[in-house]
Amino acid sequence: MFVFFWGECIYCLYYIQVVSLLEEVGFDKETIGKILCRCPEIFATSIERTLKRKLKFLSAIGISEVHYPRVIKKYPELLVSDIDRTLLPRMKYLVNMGLSRRDVAFMVRRFSPLLGYSIEEVMRPKLDFLVNTMEKPLREVVDYPRFLSYSLEKKIKPRFWALKQRNIECSLKDMLGKNDEEFASEFLQAETTEVPPSLSPF
Repeated sequence: MFVFFWGECIYCLYYIQVVSLLEEVGFDKETIGKILCRCPEIFATSIERTLKRKLKFLSAIGISEVHYPRVIKKYPELLVSDIDRTLLPRMKYLVNMGLSRRDVAFMVRRFSPLLGYSIEEVMRPKLDFLVNTMEKPLREVVDYPRFLSYSLEKKIKPRFWALKQRNIECSLKDMLGKNDEEFASEFLQAETTEVPPSLSPF
């Protein structure tokens, strides 16, 4: 009984330390609760060797402390990701593609989930399509890193070809950031003004 109680005390103490660390980062208790529900693995990691090391990693790549809450809130899995096997390879890939470290830091600050995307299955095919088929500069993905989150086959390609057929140029955000109705209304309106047969009085 005493052993069980002692184990509970240790766990509660560690929980308090994790919550305290996240509060120091800038989170309120409600947000901390959401983060821990989404990524409970945080409780299985070392505060010193894992959690604080990830904060140092963010600082090392150019993310200021004021942006920690935004970065972690969008991708709390960052705190339990392996730096050498997961985080750094993605950053190095983007740098090797021609982006500066500052560009990559800016992308992470705006859309941190990109640090968890597969290089071969997500990043490479989408950036290849962006540069070689869409003929857009890599700089555009810096301005809109969420580009990497959209399905290449179900959203990026269909919308790109729909716009290309109409000789329409627009930003990645305008192309992908709208829902289907908004996209059709803005870019395909001329083709959707015809009254559908089911609503026609004739």
